[in-house]
Amino acid sequence: MKRCDKCGFPLPEDAEYCPNCGAPVRKTVMPTKAPLMSLDKILQAGVLGAFISVMIASLNSFGIQLYFIPSFISSILVIFLFRTKRLEEAVLIAFTVYLFADAILGGMMLGTLYLENISLSEAYSGYELSFLDVVAYLFNPISAIIAAYIGNKITLGAKEERIGYEFKEEREEGGIIYSSRGDLLSHKI
Repeated sequence: MKRCDKCGFPLPEDAEYCPNCGAPVRKTVMPTKAPLMSLDKILQAGVLGAFISVMIASLNSFGIQLYFIPSFISSILVIFLFRTKRLEEAVLIAFTVYLFADAILGGMMLGTLYLENISLSEAYSGYELSFLDVVAYLFNPISAIIAAYIGNKITLGAKEERIGYEFKEEREEGGIIYSSRGDLLSHKI
């Protein structure tokens, strides 16, 4: 049985104030996990991130291989934009971005070769596979998890809008009067 912090009087389970001294009863609230983001939101984030990734990759005019970098950057950006609260959501979004971006880029490349009637062996006849190519593609899923972690930490570090309450206690002849007033403490960034 709970007791009043101020006078030690036994408290009923649903008491908000002590029936003996009028002191407010502190409620112990168990933290709950935020519910997972819906599947359609995760898919929206993934598609948006994939298009951002494709735009970053298509702006590469230097002819260097970017590997996972466009998907990595766009995953972090989309995770932040969608304000994910849980790491599981961030990982799902990052993998969705990587998957869709690879599908779009692969479809664009193979579609272009098909339309121009160029075989894959002709297109890559002078290209030699390097060790960096192999390592970069093996690192792809690991970089998605790292992007999810970084994006989630950035999102959780951003300040949220919070409402604070000011409690006021007044002692009068008839007893104690408690009042509260809500104020906006911080602004959303």
